[in-house]
Amino acid sequence: MVVLRVSMHCHGCARKVEKHISKLDGVTSYKVDLESKRVVVVGDIIPFEVLESVSKVKNAELWTS
Repeated sequence: MVVLRVSMHCHGCARKVEKHISKLDGVTSYKVDLESKRVVVVGDIIPFEVLESVSKVKNAELWTS
């Protein structure tokens, strides 16, 4: 599981991120929360590959609590 903070300002941004994540190999599920700018990706994935890939679409960083 990977949790990212992604720069999203509107529903269009969120849909763009969702569409991108849905095409990644190994992803079994994902959740995009526009209000908190939080994206959770679950599956057989490598965290930095997901971060690198999402960063091509929107500014993203690993979520640190």
